[in-house]
Amino acid sequence: MNERSDHDAENRTAVSLRNFGYRYDDQVEPALHGLTLDIGVGEHVAIVGASGSGKSTLCQLLHGGLSRSGEGERTGELTVYGMDPATTELATIATTVGVVLQDPDAQLVQGIVEDEIAFGPENLRVPPAKIEQRLAAALEAVGLASERGSFVRRLSGGQRQRTAIAAVLALEAPLVVFDDAAAQLDPPAVRDFVLLCRRLHGAGRTVVTASGRIDDGVRAAQRVIVLKDGTVQLQGPPEKLLREHGAQLAAWGLLPSSVGREDRPREPGVNSGSAANCAGQPLLEVKGLPFTYPGSQRPALKGVSLALAPGDRAVMLGENGSGKTTLGKLLMGLLPAPRGCMWWEGQDMAKLPIHQLAAGIGYVFQQPEHQFAAATVWEECLYSVRAKVGLRIGDPVPAAYEERAHRLLAAARLNHRLEASPYLLSGGEKRLLSVAAQFILPKKLYILDEPTAGTDYEGANILLQMCTEQSAEGAAFLLITHDLQIAERFAGHVFRMEEGYLYRTEDSGSYHTITVDKN
Repeated sequence: MNERSDHDAENRTAVSLRNFGYRYDDQVEPALHGLTLDIGVGEHVAIVGASGSGKSTLCQLLHGGLSRSGEGERTGELTVYGMDPATTELATIATTVGVVLQDPDAQLVQGIVEDEIAFGPENLRVPPAKIEQRLAAALEAVGLASERGSFVRRLSGGQRQRTAIAAVLALEAPLVVFDDAAAQLDPPAVRDFVLLCRRLHGAGRTVVTASGRIDDGVRAAQRVIVLKDGTVQLQGPPEKLLREHGAQLAAWGLLPSSVGREDRPREPGVNSGSAANCAGQPLLEVKGLPFTYPGSQRPALKGVSLALAPGDRAVMLGENGSGKTTLGKLLMGLLPAPRGCMWWEGQDMAKLPIHQLAAGIGYVFQQPEHQFAAATVWEECLYSVRAKVGLRIGDPVPAAYEERAHRLLAAARLNHRLEASPYLLSGGEKRLLSVAAQFILPKKLYILDEPTAGTDYEGANILLQMCTEQSAEGAAFLLITHDLQIAERFAGHVFRMEEGYLYRTEDSGSYHTITVDKN
């Protein structure tokens, strides 16, 4: 190829990898290895892989952040629009590559939504008039125009994710990378996200999405790249991959499989209006619960009522900002409960100290790393045990707890990562660890907030199996989720939150996966 041809090829290539690899300092095996692929300018590509496949690592390397952190070693070559993102001036990379991380809270730095979105353009010295134009366009693109002046910390997880997307859009970079950016979005917002990717692609942007499942967003891409064990296993148009490799994709956890599906009858018991149908005294009872955040004029909850009995499996659906997470935090005591509205085992929760609630209620955060407290997977799993019996990290724990920890981590497929940092696990692995850490001390009720967000289908199946085993021992569950398969497979009772009101859904099977018209 002559010099002119080399130049033309470079101009047509947005991302180029040649025998590329990356290994984290605390791992023996590389997270990525032998990657050789190109992504063309203006191409819409979906990178798909199960938890731990290396897709998030690749996304973070495209804007150079991971390379500059000094946490690992690169091999081979990586260029973005002809530049090495690890060594190119930061301002240049920021105007070339926009990346939405898997955890939106990791990249939100301002207190107000509009300040967050304007932060990047301001640092790049974009003129004020153009910043305002970009701000308005980005807010409109993600459906957050009404939240422009809201506090970021008071937004739902999905709304914070949309804020992070808007902040990246405001940079107007030619390459936009979304690392599981739809993981915490409700079905309508997922549909809007897919349409946003199509609009960006139609406008000539290069769009790269990463996901643990072959979903509507993946099907909308021109090309799908399947990663497994840190390298490319398959690639091609989504329709072709589904037609020719569907069984293999399902075996890798990227498509749902009917194997092990739990088609169980719905259980009677819980009632969204009262505890009348519960056998005996309910574990948890809520009657007419209101809640408004301090300084807000808009109620987050409006007269919510429900009851949960031992062994109940309840799932709560609802759009972003509908009040699901607010209710979950109130039930756990992480927000102050109004008096006379919530009872735990017959006692007013407003009068109970949080340590007493924590002894009976396990809570898994929407972002699991927000509750990690130890340096290794093993110690994280045993952290609450040590706190309960007054042991320091490193001290031996009672044999029964050690055996239970081994069993839980094996069930979570983390028994080979015992000495790894919880913070360096994949997103799906973090969620499984956070659940295992809650199960180490048996509780009467578990509240899981978006437990399968960003996981592949295999990870979701593992998590549901772990929950099923605890349920068989008598524990009650409330799963707050957008994952409709959980409602169909796990729930005995399905609730739906809408604008602060809680409704009972009798037939969870009526909720189905959304589709996007590709015409």
